[in-house]
Amino acid sequence: MHVPDGFLTNRIALSLDALSGVSVLYAARRLKLELSGRMIPIMGVLSAFVFAAQMLNFPVLGGTSGHLVGGALLGILLGPIAGLLTMATVIIAQALFLQDGGILALGANLFNIGALTVFSGYAVYRLFGAPQSRGTRLTVAAFVAGWISVLLPAVACAFELGLSGAVPLRVGLPAMAGYHAVIGVVEAALTSGVLSFLARVRPDLLKRDLGPGFGLADGIGGLVLVAIPLGILALAGSSGLPDPLQALLTGTPAPAGRQESLLSPDRYLDSYRVLLYLALLVLCGIACLAVRGLRNRRGPS
Repeated sequence: MHVPDGFLTNRIALSLDALSGVSVLYAARRLKLELSGRMIPIMGVLSAFVFAAQMLNFPVLGGTSGHLVGGALLGILLGPIAGLLTMATVIIAQALFLQDGGILALGANLFNIGALTVFSGYAVYRLFGAPQSRGTRLTVAAFVAGWISVLLPAVACAFELGLSGAVPLRVGLPAMAGYHAVIGVVEAALTSGVLSFLARVRPDLLKRDLGPGFGLADGIGGLVLVAIPLGILALAGSSGLPDPLQALLTGTPAPAGRQESLLSPDRYLDSYRVLLYLALLVLCGIACLAVRGLRNRRGPS
């Protein structure tokens, strides 16, 4: 759903730039008053997780691919304000360093992928009353929240492109909604699985009145959380198929007969990828140990 430059009219692009800019500034000011000491490293860990997860494209249908978003997960774990700022850092980094989404269209991407995913996922989760529940109710609430958080931005993106005259609404709306309804199932399963797991082993992470400490167990958990999508990315690689928006804008989707399997054993037996993944894990471990050593040297704050 990363909209490139040149497909939105200046009126729509600049309006969304202004709306997103004001929203991010308000969120930053609001969060400064509410931020706890433990929230900062958790935001950093989750932003790294979302950044890595969004780089992994998996085959969907009709010669297209999709990737995870993570907005609902950020909104539920961090709250909508901190979740929006965390997602904003990911989207801005993607636009500046990976050219994933245009600079003029940055406001549209912040609105679609950032605000809509985070706030819709959080709202649906709260609507089901999941913060006070456990078990099946929490699992279902997280699943629906994850699915809605992907479908709603896809619909908004289709309307923006339709109003800009880039893609007729009668073509863009069913295409974007249809493909992202399928992608949303994967997003919903991830959101539901992660939250159900945390509810059993670390229920305190589902509460945002966090204390000041960030211990070794939290650091190891954060490393594992980042290592999972990083491992899949390094070992299995990312699908080369276009995502639904790219296929829609270019009008040249990949042939339906072209198939890519993310679970192909050949992906995981490549010695170079295995060595790359092990090297990345070692570097992450060294970085964690270095940070911990510096903290111990400075002593308790």
